[in-house]
Amino acid sequence: MRSAAAAWVSLALGLAACAVSPSGSDPLERLSAALEGAYSNAQQFAEADAALRRPPAVGHPYDWIDAQHATFYRVSAPSIGRHVVYLEWRSGGPGGPISRQRLWSFRRDEAGAPRMDFFTFKDPSPFAGRGGEPGAFAALEPDELIGYGDACALVVTSVAGGFHAVIPENCSIMARSGRRMRLQALVALDDKTLSYQEEGVLEDGAVAFRVPGGPAYRFNRAL
Repeated sequence: MRSAAAAWVSLALGLAACAVSPSGSDPLERLSAALEGAYSNAQQFAEADAALRRPPAVGHPYDWIDAQHATFYRVSAPSIGRHVVYLEWRSGGPGGPISRQRLWSFRRDEAGAPRMDFFTFKDPSPFAGRGGEPGAFAALEPDELIGYGDACALVVTSVAGGFHAVIPENCSIMARSGRRMRLQALVALDDKTLSYQEEGVLEDGAVAFRVPGGPAYRFNRAL
């Protein structure tokens, strides 16, 4: 049986056939600008089966979905890239505790194709709540982040109103347990909705993590 993340990858590849060329003088600027803003999956959570509305657990013993409020900010981080987005998610709503802090950086690979790198912070606390603060990320250096490397940079396809980005099938990293782990992820954005799912699968097929643990997050753009 295919994993949920693999199913999303197939969906993204199918939608890529409908791709359109980015407009404007700088396509990467357009991609990061399209992502900027606030999103909520409150509708998805309210409509989810009651059995899914439970907290995540280590090793994915069951499917789950939770309520998240996600905000994406374009930030200036010259040592990371020219088109960098800081994301900050909060559990339950905009005033909830921070659940995720990441950087997504858009760039071009050697062939000129758009790619997107995921980064986690070695210490995210100094950046909490500062996405809209001018200069907050200006001094950030690569050694303060943890990335997945070139093989795991998401392949980005521009579509009307946004983009689709997927991790290549050959992406694998070393898990904290010391075991090899294959990563899968999809980010799908249009003018109203952001879908997101990510998972890590160990060499024996066991799921190390899946976010979210059931269907992909379906965020609606906040008005």
